[in-house]
Amino acid sequence: MKHKISRWQGAGLVATTLLGTGVFILPQLTISSAGADSVMVWLLLTLMIIPVALVMGKLAATYPHAAGPAHFVEQAFGMQWGRSLGLLFLFVVPFGAPAAMIITFTFFSGLTGISGGYLLLSELAALVLLFLLNRRGLKLSALVQLFIAVAVVTLISVLLFVPSSQAVSPWVQPNVNLQPILTGIGIAFWSFLGLEAITHLADDFRKPARDIVPAMVIGCLIVGGIYIATTGLILHTPTEADVAIMGVAESKLGNWGALAIGILGVAGGLATVNVYVASISRLLASFAGQGILPTVLARRNAQDVPTAAIMFILLINAVMLLLTFVLNLDLEALITAANGVFVLIYIATLASAWRLLNAKYRPLVVTGLLLLCGIMGGIGLKMVYALLCLVAIWAVLTLRERQRLATAEQL
Repeated sequence: MKHKISRWQGAGLVATTLLGTGVFILPQLTISSAGADSVMVWLLLTLMIIPVALVMGKLAATYPHAAGPAHFVEQAFGMQWGRSLGLLFLFVVPFGAPAAMIITFTFFSGLTGISGGYLLLSELAALVLLFLLNRRGLKLSALVQLFIAVAVVTLISVLLFVPSSQAVSPWVQPNVNLQPILTGIGIAFWSFLGLEAITHLADDFRKPARDIVPAMVIGCLIVGGIYIATTGLILHTPTEADVAIMGVAESKLGNWGALAIGILGVAGGLATVNVYVASISRLLASFAGQGILPTVLARRNAQDVPTAAIMFILLINAVMLLLTFVLNLDLEALITAANGVFVLIYIATLASAWRLLNAKYRPLVVTGLLLLCGIMGGIGLKMVYALLCLVAIWAVLTLRERQRLATAEQL
């Protein structure tokens, strides 16, 4: 039993899963879109995510399975919908990983001063490095992820309590303007991507029925609180730095403060992308092995690493980074497009809860669904990408199933 996860360890796991270096950059993006209302953006999003976490936690406690959301949807609506949801995860690739790379190299630019084409070349070089690491089966330990998350929280805490060498900006009364708040929530939702990951680990809890739900809620409250504090910190510490949190750190701790933020931003960002590439490549290879995707993606090397899938993912990332540079796409567009895919995944998960859980949970399910629809409103037209992906997946799977049945009838 020693290897099992307790309630508080689970809460820490949720927090470290969600807390990457996004805490250094997302508050700045929400300030750009919502201004003085940005603290309210984070407060509302934290409250909105709690019903979703409660329902996901209850599903994980009642139907523990490594497949997580895809398993819940399959149990509620059948194999085809379960497979569709599993495949939908793959469509985060064109926007999610490039967004994470751009966030990472925002800090690299702040450290080195490199920008423009040279920054793009640095990003592409990092993709090559990630391929070389992954093809040899090298993985960053979960302890490294934990260390980075703890370092991030520690540094933010220090910045909150150390006085600034400059005058602090006065408190600005929020305008409570709905549209900027919704837009900010559409961006900020990125901070809770990965919430579903804890459902994959239900079997690892000591007492799943008792501990998963509180662990998810406590973890979300911790993450939300850190984002609220960081946003307030940036709002009330004047800086003209391109990366606001680096400017705040420099004004409070000197050059070493900005250096620490930059190093953590780059290290944490690359670690996040590395884990992302490793996990998605295995999902790709799994679907290829089942014949759902081209079998070439199932190829593995001597270290049992799905190198073809890794190369495919990194090539997509390289193309998207090039397009982002050439078309001058902004980071917010990439983030919100990826967020749209996860909103659909979470909606499908909560819809499955309507069928799978006791009727007494239905008011909570409806509340969660309505709040997710509100987040969809914040994402706006960028939801079209996620919806088109889901329709395309469903159509292809339906066509293949009909072909399979037609072939079976002929035999």
